[in-house]
Amino acid sequence: MNKSDSEWLAGTLAEEYDYTEDKTEADFLVVNTCAVRDKAEQKFFSLLGRLRPLKAANKNLVIGVAGCMAQEHGEAIVQSEPLVDIVFGTRAVDKAHILLRKFEETGRPQVDTAYGSDYDDFPVKRESALSAWVPIMRGCGNHCSYCIVPSTRGPEQSRPMENLLNEVSGLIAQGYREITLLGQNVNSYGVGLGDGVDFPGLLRQMDSIVGDARIRFVTSHPKDLSDSLIGAMTELERVCPAMHLPIQSGSDKILKLMRRGYTAGRYFDRVERLRERIPDISITSDVIVGFPGETDEDFEATFRAVQTARYDNIFLFKYSPRPNTPAADLPGHIPGKLAQERFDRVMILQKEVTAKRLADWIGRDVEVLVDGISKRDTQRLCGRTPQNIVVNFGSREDFTGRTVRVKIMRSGQFSLHGDILP
Repeated sequence: MNKSDSEWLAGTLAEEYDYTEDKTEADFLVVNTCAVRDKAEQKFFSLLGRLRPLKAANKNLVIGVAGCMAQEHGEAIVQSEPLVDIVFGTRAVDKAHILLRKFEETGRPQVDTAYGSDYDDFPVKRESALSAWVPIMRGCGNHCSYCIVPSTRGPEQSRPMENLLNEVSGLIAQGYREITLLGQNVNSYGVGLGDGVDFPGLLRQMDSIVGDARIRFVTSHPKDLSDSLIGAMTELERVCPAMHLPIQSGSDKILKLMRRGYTAGRYFDRVERLRERIPDISITSDVIVGFPGETDEDFEATFRAVQTARYDNIFLFKYSPRPNTPAADLPGHIPGKLAQERFDRVMILQKEVTAKRLADWIGRDVEVLVDGISKRDTQRLCGRTPQNIVVNFGSREDFTGRTVRVKIMRSGQFSLHGDILP
């Protein structure tokens, strides 16, 4: 979502500014922040320190802060960090040029964390000419006890289906080969849009207009992963067999404290249903260890859950208390050393599972959408399967943006390697 917001920001400024990757060339430099964990906030303050020499060398450099930290802290950032000139929140991205103008006119820091932006009609400067992020909604209607997102991204709001179909049709006409639909919880798309509008229906409409392009989506909440969605994934040719389905914990006690709205049994019912209907599906997940009150027994339940699920990969986190969230006030916070030990155990397990999952592809022919030249070997090309698994292969011809067949010859820790088929 932050990547998509950055493209929105770049598009908003495109008429007045040229984009540069070189910070020393910039007249306006923006830090697009995350607040989901304490570590992300620490990185932000560390980065600000590294920007001080740039500001000292160029007195005209304007530094902005965007994203969830901007939304959360607002005025406090400009008050504590004289380096920062403007601050705009998650729903004020389209106001960046206005804030810039006001700053230039007044010389005073500008802050906008209002929720009033025009969400459906905004320019986008996309980083890729092959794959496009398309937000279908914003905000979150779930209130997990550990999560700050509902307060930093606001209440849930779905984009009208007509707007989405028009945007995607335009992207396909421009030659895009992959569309990723974004939402904090795509399963609840359609809330507020009227009866009969839902995410499976949106996928069916998308499938009818994308031609031979791929459709992906993130993220799905397990509590409302419906049979209708599983059916749509099974039936629709262009929807990729890949699902990011965060479990967070394998302990029902911890899931209740997290306010996740499902049990481990319900979660695995959904996983079994997915694998029954879509045998080659790739499932990834989020896992939190060290949540307040997590006993050894609770952790072992999470460890067994990761073992049982056989995820293709996971995003693993140590619990990080966030301000103004219910979990921050729970008793039984876990010491850092113990949380790290639990983190390490799960990470070792998942690396073994990922390696085995990748090895299962050896000897198979797969479809690869080619992203371009491999970053590690310029003599090879790199692309992804419908399951979003990275594949490297040799070729004398540049197939970037095209789909090819590759026979998998070996697997690595995070990717596959193969030979292109005639």
